[in-house]
Amino acid sequence: MSKRKSKLISDATAFKSRRVTAVDTEPAPDDSNHQGPSSNIGLIESISLKNFMCHHSLGLFRFGPNVNFIVGNNGSGKSAILTALIVGLGGKATMTNRGASLKDFVKTSENAADITVKLRNRGPDAYKKDVYGDCISIEHRIWSDGSRTCKLKNKSGQIISSKKEELTAILDHFNIQLDNPVSILSQEMSKQFLHSKSESDKYKFFMKATLLEQMKRDYVHIKHTKTVTRQQVERQEEVTLGFLTQQRMLVFIADAFVSYFVETQHRKQQKTLCDLKQQLEELQNKCSQLNQEIGNKHQALFKGREERDKLRQQQIIFHTSIFPFSISQSGEISKLKRKNQLCASRSNKLKRFGDHVPDLMALINEASDKGRFRKRPVGPIGACINLKDPTLAVAVECCLRSFMKAFCCDNYKDEAVLQELMSRFYSKGNRPQIIVSPFSEKLHNIDGRKAYHPEYPSVPDVITATSPVIVNCLIDMRGIESILIIKVNKARRVMQQGRPPKNCREAFTAEGDQVYPNRYYTSDFSMEYVAKATEISPERQQVSGSTKSIDTEISRLKRKIRVLCQFLPSDPIREYAEALALYREKTNQVRDLRRFIDQLDNIVSDRQNRYKIMRRSLSVRCKLYFNNFLIKMNCCGSMIFDHNNETLAISVRPPGREEDPVSDVRTLSGGERSFSTVCFMLSLWEITESPFRCLDEFDVYMDMHNRRICLDLLLELSERQHLRQFIFITPLTTR
Repeated sequence: MSKRKSKLISDATAFKSRRVTAVDTEPAPDDSNHQGPSSNIGLIESISLKNFMCHHSLGLFRFGPNVNFIVGNNGSGKSAILTALIVGLGGKATMTNRGASLKDFVKTSENAADITVKLRNRGPDAYKKDVYGDCISIEHRIWSDGSRTCKLKNKSGQIISSKKEELTAILDHFNIQLDNPVSILSQEMSKQFLHSKSESDKYKFFMKATLLEQMKRDYVHIKHTKTVTRQQVERQEEVTLGFLTQQRMLVFIADAFVSYFVETQHRKQQKTLCDLKQQLEELQNKCSQLNQEIGNKHQALFKGREERDKLRQQQIIFHTSIFPFSISQSGEISKLKRKNQLCASRSNKLKRFGDHVPDLMALINEASDKGRFRKRPVGPIGACINLKDPTLAVAVECCLRSFMKAFCCDNYKDEAVLQELMSRFYSKGNRPQIIVSPFSEKLHNIDGRKAYHPEYPSVPDVITATSPVIVNCLIDMRGIESILIIKVNKARRVMQQGRPPKNCREAFTAEGDQVYPNRYYTSDFSMEYVAKATEISPERQQVSGSTKSIDTEISRLKRKIRVLCQFLPSDPIREYAEALALYREKTNQVRDLRRFIDQLDNIVSDRQNRYKIMRRSLSVRCKLYFNNFLIKMNCCGSMIFDHNNETLAISVRPPGREEDPVSDVRTLSGGERSFSTVCFMLSLWEITESPFRCLDEFDVYMDMHNRRICLDLLLELSERQHLRQFIFITPLTTR
């Protein structure tokens, strides 16, 4: 090879980039003053190759933001750069028309080929600017077995991702379409278009370039999916209806079969069942009356106790004054003293809360008089409470329980003094509870959180206290504002059937039963007080059984009812009910799917109308631009779109033959056909969007005159679209 040719090949591999000036007017405006929101994203900044195709090393090639020419002799690697661009951005080997597999691009005797493409990522529309920075580097390594790996790096070279999905997201964000011939028109695609003899092929080229073909495929897929869905809905509806019909038949057969055998037995048991239900209602009424009487007589129990204690005390005094003392009577006197002490504790209200409480209260009063307390302690709480309704004493006592013997202190200093006083009477583990909370003469506002029921009161409604401190303490420590007092035969219905009353956390019955929304605890007070009330008031024996025996009888009757119900044909009915519920559910689903399909039909119909409008608009614009570009060549021509038959007819009349009949592109010379191809491509460029456009050997077969006109058209278009990047590949010089 001569030195001159060697220099040409070396120059051919060099990359030429320059700003373009207008063909016949003033210089192009400065690009910096016309940067739009998308002008700084998706542009190719550089590309480098290693062991790619037949080249050991190509690049680093740096591209300008607008017009770029790659000039070189055939075989110098011009088209290899375009092929590497497609592969380097994740394209398949078949997109390049240069190989069937990626392994064909690895240089012979090498294990792998490397491609590095850098894309600009600036401006407000940049892709993950805080992650990638101003530049995204895409590095592909192609192995000799046909596999590949990809690395996405930021501007500083740090690897951000190696996933194909991330690369696809970047290309979608930049609107880079590798398989669109408008974005990248390879040499093979250009030759295929030039030698194409079919009008349908030209139409397909137009559809693919404008992405109308992709939209058409999407609509076809949507229609197919809609049809399949409608068929599935109809089949599901038939299956569901058949299943329901089958269940109906089974129910009818089972019902007839069971009725034949148990009709006589059912009639006999029906009367017995009615009698048992009537007995059950009577027993429930008796149980309610019994519970009501227990509550009414509870107060009589306490009064009877006091009267009994007084009589016993008088009896002891009487016997003591009548009979003389003797050694033999000393044991009897000791018993009498113990009884006297018991009577005294029952007559003294404070001793109900402990034998030492009266003495403790005396010490508290003495310490308070001496000023040892900042505020005198209050207690025991049970001694400071009075009931508005005495029949609710058991309910309130079961509710408060451990708080009945507790004391309230205003501060921890008073608590320490009270503990010291208690230590004189109680061991450390047996002292009454002390609750420390600042005293307030104002009751807490519980309007927003108080339990409410139109028939049954809450605990604060049934008690009165000697001091607001007591009520506030019970609100804070026990939450009495959220506790209701309910009759025993209504408790389950109020708390467990449906939602509990507003703000109600728990409830107590008049007999002391504790009721939660999900559980029920029976108090031991009921049986104990029934026995004591019977001892004091014998007239109570008019009720034949206790609440426990009545509950046992009720349970027995319920079990008998369940046994009788087993004779009824319940299983087929239950299965039919389940089948009917399933059928209704499936029917609702089918109705929703049909409604969705109808909406989808409307949407698809509207989209198809818009698709046709867009297709007509793009075809009209393409024809106008094509004619304008031909006029610059002093040629006449036309483009005829037939969307129904999907054909595109292109006719051109060269200069000097304007009066000749319209001729097809196939009758033109090679140069004229190349020029027509460029005009068609420029027309498509005018109506499509892409950050960069690549054109390989656009001037093939052109003479110098047509080539000059073609270059002027390309440069003029690049001036109008100065925010786009253009890469032109030619074997000829641009001078």
